[in-house]
Amino acid sequence: MRTFHWFFLITLAMFLGGVATAQQQSTSAASPQATAPAAPCETPLPPAIKAAAKGQPPLSGMSPKAKVKDIMNSMIVPSSTAVFGAVATVTDATGVHEYKPQTDDEWNNVFANAVMLAEAANVLMVPGRQRCLGGAIPAQYRADYLQKARELVEAADEAVVAAQKHSPDGISDAGERIDVACDECHEKYQLVEDDPEGNVGKVLGTFKPKPVPAAPKK
Repeated sequence: MRTFHWFFLITLAMFLGGVATAQQQSTSAASPQATAPAAPCETPLPPAIKAAAKGQPPLSGMSPKAKVKDIMNSMIVPSSTAVFGAVATVTDATGVHEYKPQTDDEWNNVFANAVMLAEAANVLMVPGRQRCLGGAIPAQYRADYLQKARELVEAADEAVVAAQKHSPDGISDAGERIDVACDECHEKYQLVEDDPEGNVGKVLGTFKPKPVPAAPKK
């Protein structure tokens, strides 16, 4: 069984400002402690469209509402935490401990969260989806963004299949692919409040980064 790496989860929590604590699953593990939910994006959301009047055709088609950050915090962080925490090798003062699902219910929980992760990545690709900072992905970067989101879909699908097969190694392999997929997307498209001006590595969109303070004169 492969050793579980925590780098992705730590990076994701730092980027999103959410609180996510990885929990290892085992028959003897303590119950997970509740964590405070992440605050929603402060950017105003569009109001719900009124229901169609009687005799008029009902609404149809996709209508993106939540910001990318809110989808991350409410869907992707919890589901990825469950997937990553399902299989792990932890070394502490008492020795080396391996964690993996032991019962059908535990595997079903991993499966459900892997499904959530895969489909949440699909939701990120809905046209018109806005970021909390920066607005929608600029048109010239849309194809690249969709490729990165699709890679997360496929990486998460590896976890779906592995959970269905009760394969700890499959979950570990999927976790590594999910890690890379998320990092590559964050490096280019995830914006935070304190991004400095001139951050050429990010697709800024409408976001105005804070000026870098001038170095004090000696």
